[in-house]
Amino acid sequence: MSQKKFTRVLSNRTINNTRLLLFLIVLFGLILRLIFFSGMGISDDLAYSKFAGNIDKGIDPNTSRTLSTRLGIIYTTALSYELFGINDFSSVLFVLLTSIGSIILIFYFGKLLFNEKIGLMAAFLLSFFPLDIVYSTKLLSDIPSAFFMALGIYLFLYSEIKSKLKYNLGYLFSGIFIGIGYFIRESAILIALFFIIYIAYKRRIKKEYFLVPLGVLIIFAIELQLFFTFTGNPLFKIQGAQEHLAKVMVAHNYFNRLDFPSGLFHYPYIILTSNLISYFYIVIGISIIYFLIYKRKETYTMIFWFLALLLYLSFGSASFSQYIPFRAVDRYLSIITVPGILLLALFLTEKNHFIKRVLMPLTLILLLSTSIISVYMREDRGTLDNLRDLYPQLEQLDKTIYIDARSILALDYISEYKSKADIMPYPASLSYIKDSYVVINRDMIKNLREANRKRTFPKEIDNPPESWRIIREIGKDENKITLYYLP
Repeated sequence: MSQKKFTRVLSNRTINNTRLLLFLIVLFGLILRLIFFSGMGISDDLAYSKFAGNIDKGIDPNTSRTLSTRLGIIYTTALSYELFGINDFSSVLFVLLTSIGSIILIFYFGKLLFNEKIGLMAAFLLSFFPLDIVYSTKLLSDIPSAFFMALGIYLFLYSEIKSKLKYNLGYLFSGIFIGIGYFIRESAILIALFFIIYIAYKRRIKKEYFLVPLGVLIIFAIELQLFFTFTGNPLFKIQGAQEHLAKVMVAHNYFNRLDFPSGLFHYPYIILTSNLISYFYIVIGISIIYFLIYKRKETYTMIFWFLALLLYLSFGSASFSQYIPFRAVDRYLSIITVPGILLLALFLTEKNHFIKRVLMPLTLILLLSTSIISVYMREDRGTLDNLRDLYPQLEQLDKTIYIDARSILALDYISEYKSKADIMPYPASLSYIKDSYVVINRDMIKNLREANRKRTFPKEIDNPPESWRIIREIGKDENKITLYYLP
């Protein structure tokens, strides 16, 4: 066999081995996500589902909630409902696909910026990253938005490094995918900070760079047209988001993030205490310090992305008109998962003897074991199970049923938005209600109170009168749901 042919055979074998390893990593990631399937929760996902389930009614111009205007997640969920019906799997299918897509994408990031070995390591780390596992099967916009934003960055960097075309549309499609990320969730637009730092670091502006904002503007123009068609106001989303932020700030001090100076430390606190990110982020922090000390310039692009967006989430404003910081939530950090994991993968594959022989295996064992334990210990899986058990009985009742508004959203979802029961939200007082039913969903009420301390419920919810007759109880202790009849 000639040397040239032998080299070709060896190369093909290496490619096949890499593909097999990537396939196994993706399969491992998928299995973990299905084993720890979260399903529909009791937060924003119920709102997204409601809007998707009633997509034929269009957008209510009287609503100003941010969630109703995230058309990217609503339309894709509506399509999934059309194809597979309304259930927990169809609700999260799009999110799950983008989570798996991120594992594949981060491999190609690693291959592009470093080599295939680092790409495989990054894919493996992301496959069991607990933040991604938990939120990959929840109907929330963070992971899909982060995926398309990262895809846009990949196309930009690929065009910078690999493409030799005179007229390179990779920059345009970079902007289009970032725009799609914005179409799903507004925070994707924060990636503009990366481009500003990148251009300043390179000290040059190529004419092709202008194709990136052009791509974003194409998606933005489509969105403006949609809102103009549905509401008569092309700026409906932007204005609604600003109004919602202002209301939330007044309602509960924006989750104490406005307290100075303690509000400045909310994200560091989340990073150090959330089991879904803390172990990974500690090692990522060590990796960044290591690369900066040794002036590893090939890592600067990912460091720019990671630090710029992390700092803005920590201290920047979510509002254009006044200072309203971002709520400190671990899932908001999904937009920096890709650069963080890539930096960690590069660090763990360093040729340094101590890192290679000692630190890398110990770190992988620690991260994998803590990830599985952290995800297993989560208590937010199957949160609607008790309501599902109760729903058939509620459908049989021929009198008005009173329950909290969030549980009504959950029951609407459970009924696939076809409920015929007469279900109403709690009035200010239940003292005058007769010949009706009341449902007390204790876990739901506890969560609603924690989210907004100013939220009030009828006094009878905490101290049901002795005249109320218990019809059925489901669950235990704080998670108990009780159905009462009010004679």
